[in-house]
Amino acid sequence: MSQPQPPSAVLVVGGGFIGSHVARGFVARGIPTTVLTRSKPEVGTRARLNGARVMISDATNAALIRDALDGTDHVVWCAGGLLPTESTHRPIDDVLATLPPLLVVLEELAQRGGMRIAIVSSGGTVYGNPAVLPVPEIALPRPLSSHGVTRLASEHYVDLYAQLHGVRGVALRCANVYGEGQRSDRSQGVVAATMAHIQRGEPVPMFGDGSTTRDYVHVDDVVHVVCDLLDRPDLPSVINLGSGVGTPLRELLELIGAVAGRAFEVEPLAARQGDVRSIVLDIDLLQSLVHFEPTTLRDGIERTWATFEHAGGT
Repeated sequence: MSQPQPPSAVLVVGGGFIGSHVARGFVARGIPTTVLTRSKPEVGTRARLNGARVMISDATNAALIRDALDGTDHVVWCAGGLLPTESTHRPIDDVLATLPPLLVVLEELAQRGGMRIAIVSSGGTVYGNPAVLPVPEIALPRPLSSHGVTRLASEHYVDLYAQLHGVRGVALRCANVYGEGQRSDRSQGVVAATMAHIQRGEPVPMFGDGSTTRDYVHVDDVVHVVCDLLDRPDLPSVINLGSGVGTPLRELLELIGAVAGRAFEVEPLAARQGDVRSIVLDIDLLQSLVHFEPTTLRDGIERTWATFEHAGGT
């Protein structure tokens, strides 16, 4: 069996919430790290990017991609297109924001030998409403939003370049990622959004009847897995990355309120188009590849609330 070989240098594409945490993880391991991001990082994000080389540009710039890849043997794709809700109403924009940048990078990787790419995909939107929970990687994906469709297409393109050009790739189908530094003003990221409403003394929006169930994984767990898996010589094409535990929305809101020690009102809203009813990821495959004990939801919420309250919200 081939022995794990740590990357000599890593390019992280996407310097947002997940990408900046992943970059910090590699820097902490002493691995030279370049981050390519579309826009200038915000204050909190910049702190997480300390020690990394930061390049601000769109990934469709092929010449800049070649520069960013020099001396690099691993790519971690954390770039996002539109958020799930927006993607449903603007599918063309979602495709344009997601696929062309990835294809430019894959084309460049195809010209170089021995390159590897891991893409942070979406377990929640790719699987849709699975017939079995927790859902294994062999389940048939049935996306309910453009966001899920473009993530699935991204996975297929990575697999295609693996077959045609030998670019070794893996798609990490992540559960709902939460943690320090997640923005609270977006339609994605219920933990951060709920904390912001509670902190401001506002009613907390609840889409649907509160029974929708999600698998929540702390961002530090994602970093741990991404960094550990890049050392592995042979990986399957798709790996679930979650906690393996489902939590109904109403229970999540109650937990956040309990951790914060504050009462709050719930603002009932209609269920959103494209929302999955229930999703929990089977993580048996992941745990067979690396040592992985997910952070419990309570521990993760306590850590997130502590940093959120200290920072005065995000």
